[in-house]
Amino acid sequence: MTRVGARRPARRLAPAATVTPTSAARAALGIQQTLFVLLWTILTRMRMAPRASAHWSAGVLLVTAGLALIVLRDRLPISIGFWGSGLALYGGFVLLLRGIEVFAQRRPRDRWHLAGWLAHALVLALSIAWGVPWAFVAAASLPLAWLMLRAAATVAEALREEFGPRLARGCAFPFALIGVVLVLRTGAAVLWPDPMSASLHAHGTGNLGAALLFVALGLILNLGLLALVCARMLMRLQHASLRDMLTGLLNRRGIELHLQALAQRRQRDRRPFSLLSVDVDHFKRINDEHGHPAGDAVLEALGREMAALARAGDHPARAGGEEFWILLPDTAGEGAQRVAERLQQAVRALRVTADGVELRVTVSIGIVTARLPGE
Repeated sequence: MTRVGARRPARRLAPAATVTPTSAARAALGIQQTLFVLLWTILTRMRMAPRASAHWSAGVLLVTAGLALIVLRDRLPISIGFWGSGLALYGGFVLLLRGIEVFAQRRPRDRWHLAGWLAHALVLALSIAWGVPWAFVAAASLPLAWLMLRAAATVAEALREEFGPRLARGCAFPFALIGVVLVLRTGAAVLWPDPMSASLHAHGTGNLGAALLFVALGLILNLGLLALVCARMLMRLQHASLRDMLTGLLNRRGIELHLQALAQRRQRDRRPFSLLSVDVDHFKRINDEHGHPAGDAVLEALGREMAALARAGDHPARAGGEEFWILLPDTAGEGAQRVAERLQQAVRALRVTADGVELRVTVSIGIVTARLPGE
């Protein structure tokens, strides 16, 4: 069994013009990693998830440095080719995980990250001193697998509410896949130690397989990170398309989607629902006497009040102008009447200040309840 870091006998160099499959795979890996570093740097400059993108750019750069040390192991001292590459890869993966924590608005666990890096340095040093190839592969791969599985759990848990459970799990899948592959790599090193020993620092099919593996994992990793950014952009665009810019409530399109969904449910289970139509009394007078900024202030205040009074499952919306709707699922006439009375009382107590003038407003509310299928 070849010891970790052992020198192989010198052999004749291939002609300069010869391109081997291994060298081609290494070149592809280098180009790929460079492009992704540039991508995350550009996204940082464009202020698209800038803090997370900055972490990912630095993380990919550090991972690239670690992979470069792996490629040059047969020309470097053991402390650099093996120990240094392992520390660079672990540091890069920590930066990638920390960027995911920042992206998910979770507090980064910096103490744990630092402690893990120091422990990783010690375990790598011991495995190199022991000189058993599978032990080194396990010491190098399992911590990276844990970081990727931790990243997958963070995405699935922290982004479930923002993305929805299905999309959050889909975005977490690439990181979980990388974690599983790294665990399997450790298992392969234990079961077939001789090929893994050769692939650590030698030219040949083993090294070609390792290079191709890293090309694939790098592509999956960066596409997974890019999917997070794209998913957030799409969710925010969708949110903006269904929301009123002034009040933050649902707009006409957004409330009609909920109305259609309740009508379809009504066909199946005959559960009633009600709709309140809320109009601001004498709103034109407010605009004429105090100006449109005062009218906007009234609408904003009314939107906040409606959002605060809405029960879980209710859907307040601005239908247009000074007209608001509140969709009340599972609510019949008497329940809707009570909601309307509470809203009227809250609006009467509302005071809106615009240009030093205190404004008082009232609202008129109409109520309709759907009781029959298809109504």
